[in-house]
Amino acid sequence: MSKKVNIIVTQPPYGKEDAFGAVPMAASQVAAGNEASLIFASGGVHSIVKGQKTGYGDLAVWLKDVPSVEAEITKNIEIVSFFALDRDIAKRGISDSEIIGGIKKITLGELTDKILKADVNLVF
Repeated sequence: MSKKVNIIVTQPPYGKEDAFGAVPMAASQVAAGNEASLIFASGGVHSIVKGQKTGYGDLAVWLKDVPSVEAEITKNIEIVSFFALDRDIAKRGISDSEIIGGIKKITLGELTDKILKADVNLVF
C-alpha cells in the first residue's frame, strides 16, 4: 500500500548534509511506490536558493567537486514534490527570482494539512 511521506528540512545547508541527504531519501520513497514531499522550512529554506555552493564537512571536502543541493533537487524535480514555507522565505529575504525552479511555496496552514494527511513525517 502506498504511503504519503513528508520529509521536512529545517536546517540550513551550510556545513551540514541534512538537505543534501533528504533529496535522495525522498526519491527512494518514490522508487518504493510512496508519494514523497520534501518541505523546506525555517533555516532549511536557504537550500532552495539558486547557484549556491553550500558544501558540507571540513575544508578538504569543500575543495572537492561535491554535488550541490541544487543539483540533487534539479535531478529529482520530476519525481519528488518540493515545497518551501512562504513565511520563512520572506523572513530570510529570499526573492522569487532566487528560488530553484519547480519548488512551490506553501503557507503554514498548507504545511499543517500536509503533516496531518501524511502517513509518515520525518524532520531533519
